Amino acid sequence: MKRMFLCALFAAVFVTVASYAQTISSADLPPIKPIEKNVFDTAYTKIYYEYSFRKDSLKSKRTEGQTILLVGKYCLGFMDYYRLMSDNINDSLYYAKQSPMTLFSKVMGIMKNIAYKYPLVIDKRTGQATIQVNNINKYEYTEPQPVINWKLADGDTVICDVPCKKASCTFGGREWTAWYAPAYHLQAGPYLFSGLPGLIFDIRDTKDNYHFTLNGLENLQSGVAIYLNAEKNIIRTTRKNVFRAVENEQRDILKAFKLSSPGIQFSGDMKKQSHSRPYNPIELE
Repeated sequence: MKRMFLCALFAAVFVTVASYAQTISSADLPPIKPIEKNVFDTAYTKIYYEYSFRKDSLKSKRTEGQTILLVGKYCLGFMDYYRLMSDNINDSLYYAKQSPMTLFSKVMGIMKNIAYKYPLVIDKRTGQATIQVNNINKYEYTEPQPVINWKLADGDTVICDVPCKKASCTFGGREWTAWYAPAYHLQAGPYLFSGLPGLIFDIRDTKDNYHFTLNGLENLQSGVAIYLNAEKNIIRTTRKNVFRAVENEQRDILKAFKLSSPGIQFSGDMKKQSHSRPYNPIELE
């Protein structure tokens, strides 16, 4: 494959939730700890995808982000690029014995760019996919990698100077259109999309709620870990339970925060606002 380039802390202080500003000092911050990880494999290829989605399917406003596909011998990992960056900064500062304030100052600007909330790992040996969903709470479920019934279609385009062909499918209650590159033999793509005779360069649902476009590829001299976070507070359950729980959180965000963080206080203005938030997941069913 040719090489292309791109064209915790987080001391979670919910300032918008509490509706007031705070001045942060080193004394307010917990010590830096290494990110708890469940490492599945080592990747020697990174594939970058620009990410765009609508939080509310009834509105045109979009949220932009950046994701990354990590390709290993046995596993594929897909996650938010800025989450990966902040995790790497956290661990490097931990081993360098830096102060929590140093970490806070370095990751604050990065964390606000995190947009993709479905990190996952696919084990090619077992055909199992482990997916996490980051909302008010963090969830995880494992299931067989879905088999997608692709329909190859007439049509050609060029993405990142690479000729691509068209395909379509129904997945997760949405209709999707993809562009894949036969010259790149990796049968993979963003999220759980795979099985085409070439790497997926672009995919979006037909109502344009979710859109991924390849915008970089990098072969590595030294490998990087393919991992999922392994924090103790992750709720491990079934796919059905995860999507139901996230939908309930979105219906009453204030209640969800109270259940997640007992004792949390909200301002009077916050209590008067609507507690419902849009629910437009990448999979509808």
